[in-house]
Amino acid sequence: MAALFLAITLTLVAPTPVGAGERVRMEMERAIVEYEAGDLSPGEAEAFARLADRGVADVASLVASGLPDWARRPGRLRFVVSPRVQISRTHDGVVYLPLERVRTRSAPYLHETVHALVPSRGNRTWLSEGLACYLESLVSETLGGYDAHVFTRVGNGGIHAAARRTLAGETGRAVLPWVGGYGDPPRLEEDRAGVARPFYVLSHSLTKHLVEVVGLEAVVRALVSGRGDALVGATRRSGEDWKRDWLAVLG
Repeated sequence: MAALFLAITLTLVAPTPVGAGERVRMEMERAIVEYEAGDLSPGEAEAFARLADRGVADVASLVASGLPDWARRPGRLRFVVSPRVQISRTHDGVVYLPLERVRTRSAPYLHETVHALVPSRGNRTWLSEGLACYLESLVSETLGGYDAHVFTRVGNGGIHAAARRTLAGETGRAVLPWVGGYGDPPRLEEDRAGVARPFYVLSHSLTKHLVEVVGLEAVVRALVSGRGDALVGATRRSGEDWKRDWLAVLG
C-alpha cells in the first residue's frame, strides 16, 4: 500500500462548496480524493481512490490525441466526496460526487472525469454529455472500472436500440430538437426523468454514431474548439447533417 499512495494525510483544508471540516486527503499518482473524516472507511476510500486514479489514466489515454496543448490538464484531478453533494457534477476542474453513490459503486466518476479532462466550448451540450456517456461505457467495458448507469443500463452496445425506444415516446421527441444542435432543452436539470434521461440517451447514441464514422480524435477536437464551425471543421459535416444521418441509421 505504501507504494500505491503518494501521500495520505488528515488535515484541515480551505472551505469548499460542500462545507468545511476535518477532511481526509488521499493523493494518488493522477487523482486526489477528499472526504470528511468518518464518511468513508479506510477500505472504501482506498477502493475508490484506486478507481479514480485508474479512471483518470484511462480517459486521458483515449482523449489525449484530440486535445490541443492548452486543453491538456496539468497535475492531478481532484475528487470531492460529500453527503452534501446531491447530483454529481464537475465545476472549475473539480469533480464533486455524492457520498452514498461512492459507497454503493454507482457514482458516475468516469462520466465526470471526461468533463474535467475534455473542456467543452461552443454550447454543444449534446456532444459534451454524449461524449461523457460514450467514454464512461467504453472505459468500463474495455479497460476497467464501472459504468454508473445513471440514465440507461445498456452501455455502448445497446444505446442505439435504447435511442429507438426513446424516440418512440413523447419525451424523446420533445428533446430531439436539442440533439445535434446548441443549448439545453428546458428543465434539463429539474426534470431528470422526463427531460434529462431521453436527452442523455439520444445524445449518447448520436455521439457513438459520430465516433464510429469519424473517430474519437475528431469528436474531441470538435468539442474542445469554441468555433461555431468546429464540427464542420473536424468532421466536414454539421451537427444537423450528422443528426439526419444518425436518424436514418436508427430507422
